[in-house]
Amino acid sequence: MNDNDLERELRSQRGRREEGYTPTVLPMTLEEGPVTRPTPSGLGRAGLFVAVGVAGALAVAVVAGILSGPGSGPEVGAGSASPSAEATAMPLAACGIRDVVRSSEAWGGAAGSRGTVVRISLAEGRYACALPAAVYGQIVDSAGAQVVTGSTPATSGAVSLEPGSTFSIGVAWSNWCGAEPAAPLSLSLAFGGGPSLLVGEHGSIPASAVPPCNGGGSSSLSLTDLQAAP
Repeated sequence: MNDNDLERELRSQRGRREEGYTPTVLPMTLEEGPVTRPTPSGLGRAGLFVAVGVAGALAVAVVAGILSGPGSGPEVGAGSASPSAEATAMPLAACGIRDVVRSSEAWGGAAGSRGTVVRISLAEGRYACALPAAVYGQIVDSAGAQVVTGSTPATSGAVSLEPGSTFSIGVAWSNWCGAEPAAPLSLSLAFGGGPSLLVGEHGSIPASAVPPCNGGGSSSLSLTDLQAAP
């Protein structure tokens, strides 16, 4: 028996494992092969169930909110402190020259002094404003030379000048021992160090308003603090 005879003999014999065996045809390309999809693990399934549950809960909450209407929500600011009912007052702007109207009574004399009462009010059509309480006064002669100066006791603060309100300042000139000042004289007031405002009709002071000399010494001009006038 040669090699060929032995090979044919072996091919003709089948073992127990080969009985009933059916050969499987291999695919020619990858596209022809079977598609195998991975089976989701237990952890993947659990995550999927949780996501579906959360989405369902959100949908239920949205629907409940729509059906309940706008009045069912919690009150905004509930439990917090309520704002103060009192409004904070805004500070008044300082009075300007055109905000103030001034007038004076006739000059009179008493106890060797000469004086007048100056009235300050708000000009018509102007808004309320703050008038400095510190007032400086001076009397000058016809050439503009300063004759005498004075100021109110108040050096700070302000009063509210409002429509219909009037404030008054008492002015007293005492002890003039110098030469007769050149007439006409003028009285002016400066509020808080601002521009000087002439008082009275053109600010003129009659010659009879010059006070007498009371034994020498310097002359003085006294001003009272701003007072609400009736």
